Amino acid sequence: MSAAFRWFRAVHLASTSVVAVLAIVHSGLTARLYSSWSPDAVWFLGTGLGLLLLAVLNWTHIGSEPCERPSAWVVRWANAGFAVFGLAAVAAVPVPQAYAIALGLVGQVVAGRWTLPRPPPPPPPPPKKKTPPPGAPKTAPPCYIFLGPPPK
Repeated sequence: MSAAFRWFRAVHLASTSVVAVLAIVHSGLTARLYSSWSPDAVWFLGTGLGLLLLAVLNWTHIGSEPCERPSAWVVRWANAGFAVFGLAAVAAVPVPQAYAIALGLVGQVVAGRWTLPRPPPPPPPPPKKKTPPPGAPKTAPPCYIFLGPPPK
């Protein structure tokens, strides 16, 4: 494991932890900030639960080596989508906690480039067998006769 991977893994874990803690706090404050179950309360709680789900997805894909799971690309795209909305939230609601969440989300995107690599390219297809043109004489494979072990 390279030093760069270890560093980005630590950044990814720290960013994910920031997002998770703020998501739990965000969800927990729903009942305190909203006196009744309203559409605003549902959206507020849903945002916290969505951020928590993203954190759990990231934790399940951060390992001691780059993630080889076929679902890693889903986590990368989810991170990118949430980061875009996190930056939009900072523009709409410029409060310290919005900056903290946006920083955590951007940290997941940046670190995920190393901890959630793209899957390796598929192996090249096997070479096609050459077929002789129509009407060409067929050649027989060479025959070998061994009267003992093959020569070395």
